[in-house]
Amino acid sequence: MSAVTAGPVDLPAATTCVDRDEAFRAFYVAQFPDLAGYCLALTADGGLADELAQEALIRVYARWPVLREPRAYAFRVAHNLAKDHWRSRRRELATWIDLADLAEEAYLPDRAVWDAVRRLPGPYREVVVLHYFADLPQHEIARVLHRPLGTVKRRLHEARALLATILGSDL
Repeated sequence: MSAVTAGPVDLPAATTCVDRDEAFRAFYVAQFPDLAGYCLALTADGGLADELAQEALIRVYARWPVLREPRAYAFRVAHNLAKDHWRSRRRELATWIDLADLAEEAYLPDRAVWDAVRRLPGPYREVVVLHYFADLPQHEIARVLHRPLGTVKRRLHEARALLATILGSDL
């Protein structure tokens, strides 16, 4: 039989993994509050701050065995995630603004017409908006407003006459 030489003992992989998880768990418990607070200062949104801190710590865990400074890495990742969120949010807002501008150009009538519609009395304005802007037929407008169909037709007729008067005086 051969003799066993004294030297470093190799632990089974399962034991190393458990030690790694325990070390990371202690790191997580110690660092999450500070990291979430930092993210809160960057974003002013508690829910988002927690999500960013969690994502940063997930990335730390993925690189845990090779990191020399896991705390610094976690804060750098959190900072970069917040910057990515800001960029994404700016692009999203710019897209919504562009869409709103396009929608206004595509769906709103001439400003003079829109101003004239806004100057109509409430009952006339609502039938005009529902008929011309929401594109509802008269029988559906009657159902929506809980009015007889004849009332809707009369209001629409009178609203057109008022609009003609208003727009004729504006021109």
